[in-house]
Amino acid sequence: MLDSLSDGFMSIDKSWRFTYLNNTAERYLQQERQNLLGREIWQCYPDLVNSGYYRIYRHTAATGRPGCHTGYYAPLRTWFEARSFRHDEGITVLFRDVTREHEHAAQLEFEASHDYLTGLANRRSCMEALSRAVAGAALPSTPNDVSVAVLFIDLDHLKEVNDAFGHAAGDALLRNFSVRLTESLGPAFFAARVGGDEFVLLLRNTTNSAAEACAFAVLNALAMPFEISGRAISLSASIGIALMGEDPETAETLLSQADTAMYAAKSAGGLQVRTYDVILDRGVRNRVALRSDLRAAFAQNQFELHFQAQISLVDATLIGAEALLRWRHPERGLLTPDAFLALLLESPYEGVLVDWLLNAVCLHIAAWQKMGVTVPRISLNLSARQLLDMGLADRIHHAVRKHGISAAMLDVEITEDCLVSDIEMATSVLATMKQAGLSTSLDDFGAGYSSLSYLVRLPVDTLKIDKSFVRGLATSEKASAVIRGIVGLARSLGMKTIAEGVEHQHQADELKDAGCDAIQGYLVSRPLSAEAFVEFVRRR
Repeated sequence: MLDSLSDGFMSIDKSWRFTYLNNTAERYLQQERQNLLGREIWQCYPDLVNSGYYRIYRHTAATGRPGCHTGYYAPLRTWFEARSFRHDEGITVLFRDVTREHEHAAQLEFEASHDYLTGLANRRSCMEALSRAVAGAALPSTPNDVSVAVLFIDLDHLKEVNDAFGHAAGDALLRNFSVRLTESLGPAFFAARVGGDEFVLLLRNTTNSAAEACAFAVLNALAMPFEISGRAISLSASIGIALMGEDPETAETLLSQADTAMYAAKSAGGLQVRTYDVILDRGVRNRVALRSDLRAAFAQNQFELHFQAQISLVDATLIGAEALLRWRHPERGLLTPDAFLALLLESPYEGVLVDWLLNAVCLHIAAWQKMGVTVPRISLNLSARQLLDMGLADRIHHAVRKHGISAAMLDVEITEDCLVSDIEMATSVLATMKQAGLSTSLDDFGAGYSSLSYLVRLPVDTLKIDKSFVRGLATSEKASAVIRGIVGLARSLGMKTIAEGVEHQHQADELKDAGCDAIQGYLVSRPLSAEAFVEFVRRR
């Protein structure tokens, strides 16, 4: 009868020798019963000595009280649940293999505390670990020069990867980043994924300089592109740091401060590290307030365009103008893009902005034509995500047709980061726009990646020389050499050049001598409202 039990059954005498084992016990213990009967259990299984099983067996034998213990027995690689009972000749043990149940429970616990995609700790585990770290750092025995630090990491432009290549590629990128993060920092660091593209690092017994060094180590780990489905995808991050101060703080407060610092880093253009302080907090709160005003800005038509003229260095004629976005805020006055553009591009209104911008530019051009004011071309700026929108060409075509203007009067300006995210798609979109009659310009050339390999492939009409080189003309021979190199490169590729940020006549003279085609800057005109720009054109 005992051999039919699904549980293991064994009887042990007062000298701790086996006197009976059923078939299940024989299978669990991985020994034939004739090899065990009459032998001492501690001799046959020495690893049981001083284990939880050892203690309950001896306690049951000494007191007569039933015992129960569940534990992992490494020599047999099995989790056992054992129950012991005393009888006149010794003790009886009923035991069963609970490995599957234990592994299932462990898996459920792991899933409850870890991110399913990356295997890192999830937000719940992060808050628990952070709470423990904060409580420990608050103890009197903690040295004053060490603290707890939280690094809040937000991956820049991950949405663009999802939009361009699909969510499977985005998920693969997150997994690869997590592996690189843990490999670069080592097991001493606690890492968690707390949001779609948000990660947290917890540093114990650290200092401000050590936390900053860790943050820059993360940025360095991102320097090498990720290989995803045969594509090399570059990734950057914005990192905020918060350190526990002298005043008692909660885990939630520390994480919120790191989040605030991260948003300050992102607002600075990404690929930045910022450490939380009161002044930074005030700036972020100001940006949050602006973000909440965006809806009213579109609903009440608070945005407007200003225009900065571009003139030829050959004959000083007007060749076009750049349309620059402004926000006439009802309380804060006229805001330039530095104050709000990053917020706008991260908001749900980015697509609305493209339609507004196209419509506004075309509306102004049509109005000027009716007034007899000739402006050869208006340039408008697009972000990387806006450029890679598959419907962009159709939206432009709809806008020019609606207002009855020629597409040749529009020039689309892009920056080099637009190209890095997906050079193939960017090339395709630019080629489509060129076929539709639009011209394209590469803005801030020389300030970013400046890869000749993509420049040769791109259907770009104009290179805009970054203003940093123009400023350096008075103090650096290298700046002049770089400008001449850019001009020569552009000519060899059949492109025109426009120098930005020209404020002084000597800069214009040097640029003309270098062969630059046109200039834009305060020497020609400041950005002007639509009405003032019309007067500027009429006076020329």
